[in-house]
Amino acid sequence: MSMPAARLWVTLALLVFGALVVFSGLDRYSEHQPGTARLVPQPFQANAARVGAAQAISQQGTGATRYAAQSIDADPLDGRGPAFLGTAKLAAGDGAAAGKAFEAADRLGLREPVVQAYFFDEALASDDDTEAARRLDILLRAHPAMASIDYFFGSLERTAEGRRELASRLAGDPVWSAAYLEAFRSDDAVLRARARFLAEAADEVALGCEQIGRMVEELVDRNYLAEARGLASAHCGASGRGEWLADPRFEELGSESAFGWRRHGSGDVRIAVVGESDKLVELESRAGVTRLVLSQPVVLEPGEYRIFARVSGSEAGRVLASLDCGTTRRPGGAGGSLDRGQLVASSGCADEVLGIWLRPGAGSVRIDDIRIERVGAQSASSTP
Repeated sequence: MSMPAARLWVTLALLVFGALVVFSGLDRYSEHQPGTARLVPQPFQANAARVGAAQAISQQGTGATRYAAQSIDADPLDGRGPAFLGTAKLAAGDGAAAGKAFEAADRLGLREPVVQAYFFDEALASDDDTEAARRLDILLRAHPAMASIDYFFGSLERTAEGRRELASRLAGDPVWSAAYLEAFRSDDAVLRARARFLAEAADEVALGCEQIGRMVEELVDRNYLAEARGLASAHCGASGRGEWLADPRFEELGSESAFGWRRHGSGDVRIAVVGESDKLVELESRAGVTRLVLSQPVVLEPGEYRIFARVSGSEAGRVLASLDCGTTRRPGGAGGSLDRGQLVASSGCADEVLGIWLRPGAGSVRIDDIRIERVGAQSASSTP
């Protein structure tokens, strides 16, 4: 086992057994009065030995093996003793002795996390993803909080077989599934890979919108819209639709969808949803300049597009679109207006934003059914 892996097991041991630092008063008293050690009940003697091993390992000092052996002598049927012995041997670089100790601990029960973590890593080293997934499932069912350690999931996600094994476990909705789907300490590469894997595995792991909602929101927050929409489309059905544009008919305007439209109202701009089953957006502005009223992030390939909308009311040509990276900028109007199909150009940037603007004018306008068509494409739509 590699030294980084060995350090991981040492860390796990400290997390699991650190609570043993506080034990009975008799135990503490016996440290100063060795003659009273015989009065300490056997379980507390075992605890004291485990604490000694934990302290020795954490301080990279000597004595960890001795303390672990003492804990085994005091309570030979408790798997924590050989688990600590294995950790101490591993930290000392004695892989063969560590393996024997972990095997002994494994025979005494399945709850010790350092034991399952050890055999998880051994299975990975042998390219046995099935066994690695089994060991990880045992570990996380007993200790779900350890799902926040990215090493475990990330190691399995590196191979197609590992991802398939994870998918089969997730299909059973284990207790650690929420941690896997909602813990976002991982870096961008891990999060994006996880989202793509879950989208591809949707036929095997039908999670639904609620379970992947937090991950979708996190992807949007990190500006990975392609992965966010792919994940939502795979698990949310109609709610995740929209290869180019989300909610083209404003059915979800005002909801807490991670996608869709953001309103940009102000004191001199009114934005209202009209209708129930067939909604429209009514816009009115008393401003003396063109104002941004709606926007949403989009994912487009570089090229030219026409953006259309059904516009009714006073001066339909007052409604314009913009397509910018990061921050929206007021359109000049050279490409036309939405009611006739406004021409825009996409650079394909990762943070592209579509803006809907309203020019000054009297009265209100109503818009609906926005769609994006790529110039030169045989067929185009706002949805896949």
